[in-house]
Amino acid sequence: MEKKTFTAEEIAKIAGGQLAGNPSARISGIASLRDAGPEDLSFLSNRKYCSSLETTKAAAVIAGKDVAGRYPNKTLIICENPNIAFSKAIALFAPPAVKFPPGIAPGAYVSPSAKLGAGVHVGHNAVIEDGACVGDGTSICAGAYVGHECRIGCSTLIYPNVCIRERCIVGDRVVIHCGAVIGADGFGFEAGPAGIVKIEQVGIVEIQSDVEIGANTTIDRARFGKTLLKRGVKVDNLVQIAHNVVVGEFSMLIGQSGVAGSTEIGRGAILAAQGGIAGHLHIGDGAKIAGQSGVTKDIAPGQAVVGTPAETPKEFMERVGLPGKLRKASQTIAALEKRIADIENEMARLKGA
Repeated sequence: MEKKTFTAEEIAKIAGGQLAGNPSARISGIASLRDAGPEDLSFLSNRKYCSSLETTKAAAVIAGKDVAGRYPNKTLIICENPNIAFSKAIALFAPPAVKFPPGIAPGAYVSPSAKLGAGVHVGHNAVIEDGACVGDGTSICAGAYVGHECRIGCSTLIYPNVCIRERCIVGDRVVIHCGAVIGADGFGFEAGPAGIVKIEQVGIVEIQSDVEIGANTTIDRARFGKTLLKRGVKVDNLVQIAHNVVVGEFSMLIGQSGVAGSTEIGRGAILAAQGGIAGHLHIGDGAKIAGQSGVTKDIAPGQAVVGTPAETPKEFMERVGLPGKLRKASQTIAALEKRIADIENEMARLKGA
């Protein structure tokens, strides 16, 4: 493949940034600040790595407005959002996307009653069961399983070893990464005198359009009705979404987080890594749940919470700071008690005199 080379000025125009430094700097690759060479482009989005910016050998660095003018000896491309700008630059150097050719590969099984749209790819050892429908231009990669009566939309990408269980619905332009399981039974059991009784899970999972689901994530089918991921939701790897959960448009659930049954998450909410939400709660639009937080009550729209049990940052800081305040108060009280005792002793001495 021919090596692509751009100038810093060309990169700045593509990234939508303001160039400061050498417009003719040659760029033929991308790398981290630490590993970049004299023809690499790098980026800085977190100020704690500013020391690396001082020492990097990168030809140019995409950075935020907060560093503008601070490094006159560096070629910088100053952008409103360095992450998005750098993504545009990465696309210039990225290898061509893998394309899956239309057709059914050897070893795949497609039920005679399944319906495939135009240009569908079915990879080696993939299975599409009875009554399933797959839309135009969708790719079902090697070893993936599409269960009975599933409906999958157009231009969707199902990576290897994904399992989509019976009757589940997947929209258009959805991406589901390797090992994800869509529509396994929800955890429905009832303990009683005769032991543990399984409660049948007869609902489905519905995933609307433009959703992306990370590797080894699990989304359980509803007890009845549907577990629902609305349009534009992004789910990281190793996330657990339980039965009858609803996730609102454009929300993000990040690695190893979990949502218990029948909780409803609003539009544009963020559940950070290893955060957990208890069941039957309502998380408002735009709520932000910090990493490793444990949510046990409803969260209002736009509210940010942290800790376990989850609380507002102000409440968290007050609680965390309380032992220190108590120690200081205790020291102050002890000092006051000593002064009072000294005054009393002095008064007693004067009185005796």
